[in-house]
Amino acid sequence: MAKIDLSPAASFPIGSAVEADTFVRGLLLAAVVLLAWISFRPFENLAAAPEVTSAGNLANQIGYSLLFALLAAWCLVHHPGRLKVLLRPVVVVTLLWFALSVVTSWEPSLAARRLAFTLVTLGIAAMALLLPKNVRQFSDVLAAAVLIVLAACYLGVLLVPNLAIHQATDFVAPELAGDWRGVFSHKNQASATMAMFVFIGLFVARVRSVGLGGLICLLAAIFLLFTQSKTSIAVLPITLVVSALLARIRRPAVGMTLAFSAVVFFNVFSVGSIYLEPVRKLLDLILPDASFTGRTEIWEFALRHVTERPITGHGFAAFWGTNEVVYGMGTSSAWANVAAHAHNDYLNLALTIGIPGSALVTLWLVLLPIVDFYRAPNEPAAAALKLLFVRVCLFSAYASCFESMLIQEGMLGFFLFMAAFGLRFLSRSRLTP
Repeated sequence: MAKIDLSPAASFPIGSAVEADTFVRGLLLAAVVLLAWISFRPFENLAAAPEVTSAGNLANQIGYSLLFALLAAWCLVHHPGRLKVLLRPVVVVTLLWFALSVVTSWEPSLAARRLAFTLVTLGIAAMALLLPKNVRQFSDVLAAAVLIVLAACYLGVLLVPNLAIHQATDFVAPELAGDWRGVFSHKNQASATMAMFVFIGLFVARVRSVGLGGLICLLAAIFLLFTQSKTSIAVLPITLVVSALLARIRRPAVGMTLAFSAVVFFNVFSVGSIYLEPVRKLLDLILPDASFTGRTEIWEFALRHVTERPITGHGFAAFWGTNEVVYGMGTSSAWANVAAHAHNDYLNLALTIGIPGSALVTLWLVLLPIVDFYRAPNEPAAAALKLLFVRVCLFSAYASCFESMLIQEGMLGFFLFMAAFGLRFLSRSRLTP
């Protein structure tokens, strides 16, 4: 079996070379997670009209590319062969399907650029797992980075509320006025990140310090509540309950069934409510807004266009935000045309990379991580780490029934990739003593 460096804390040999190596590893890992969470455009001014463009964020593209090159150079001298374990058949087939969706896309150049950026993100997530010397260093760097982001978010709310809290003057979605978003461009990004921070806080409490982990959980939970994001607030406790049950269930088939049943349930009661009249009537009785804040209109719009290209889709990440969708497709409301995504990633993937592509991604990022969770060792050094990773995967899978988190540029997609890859490493590797 291959070795990975996420081992329990051990005394390091004395020597400047070892100390320098440890410092460089920690610095690179901190740079990776801070870039993923803060990006190069924190505290965006949402009062300005957004530009309808497919060019993407140039600063993020350059920053991620430089970081990828830096990590690749580091990995070349630190056993890059360890990454081979990540190239499982489903990953290879999924990436090839992505490439096919680019070739058949209605906007091939746009799809190709976005696929290239996603591949860079995938590479960074994979290589970042080779950086920490042991579990304790991984915990320490994550804790420091999370506290930096939390401090920036709270200071933003306090000092520049017009840039850290949604305003009635926002050009898009002024109805979100009062919802906290911190350094992020939208409250849904902020809320999903805060949920991830709760998972990290629980991990830090178990590996490093109960007090430090508890502080992270408390600060993240408070900020999450002020984002007023219904999805993250509801999915967080469900994720904690399911992950706790998975840790106690000894039969993998039972655990997988339990974990995936929630995905099926949420999809039936979200997108399924459009066509299943009994479900719709039940939602009308129990929910104050059975349209899920207007999402049903977007789901209907997306489903109509899935039928146009059900196999290969419209192209990898090449539908929402394009001029043809925003200006060229008639609908009863501009809300559906200008949406950033389908607000259901399983549907969103079917729309962009086809139904087979959506099934492949679900297998790769939802089902197989549960398999790897059960294959990973139960020793103390691995237990806390694999619980962190599976919580990230479960939260992403469940929240994706209402948002887009599976194949997503930037922070949300990055941390999910890291978690899925981390579980794969743990299932196939042994920790260094």
